[in-house]
Amino acid sequence: MSSQTTNTPPHEQRMHPRWVLKSSVSVFDEKSKEYIGLLVDCSEQGVMISTYDALQPGTNLLLSLVDIPPNINGRRTGTCVAEVVWCDKLTPSLYGTGCRITGVSDMLHTMIKSYEHQHDVA
Repeated sequence: MSSQTTNTPPHEQRMHPRWVLKSSVSVFDEKSKEYIGLLVDCSEQGVMISTYDALQPGTNLLLSLVDIPPNINGRRTGTCVAEVVWCDKLTPSLYGTGCRITGVSDMLHTMIKSYEHQHDVA
């Protein structure tokens, strides 16, 4: 458990470092194939997604994350189960949505590890 107090906002109660992405990773609903948004940052246990629609905390989603890494022909797709933990309005048309992830596919685990090695820690 986190040693932070309950007055700390949920998106600041992290147990693992998060990595800010400098490339585009698209996020889709695995079931409907509907576009949800872009991955902003990630850690081993959570993601922040920039979305056009507010997602209610407590919502569970099956996500597909798709990237096109440099020096690799083709794209990578990883999946996970995500529970929305918080959602804040960032601009008049964008929301920041923090999710706890579980059931991470092997490919998504590989993708997250590559972000750890290529990008800055937030």
